[in-house]
Amino acid sequence: MPIQHAINLLQTIGDNKALRKELYGCTNSTELEECLKKNGYVFSLGEFEEAERSLHVRCQTQQEAFDLLEKASWFKMVVLSNNGASRD
Repeated sequence: MPIQHAINLLQTIGDNKALRKELYGCTNSTELEECLKKNGYVFSLGEFEEAERSLHVRCQTQQEAFDLLEKASWFKMVVLSNNGASRD
């Protein structure tokens, strides 16, 4: 089920501006994890990457692939920025 949670996040994050803003507002990895959990997304980074690969092979156009990779890159940036980087 965690991989499905990651798939669901990738499928909805593009249209859910409030969720993007909430995730981006997290200031550390614990807060990010709690925010994801509160919104029904429980998965590891490895499961996220597996979900990304699974969705990528299902893409039928270059635009679909580009959009998916853009969302996945954004989420990875948020994860990395919450693992030690300060936004002060």
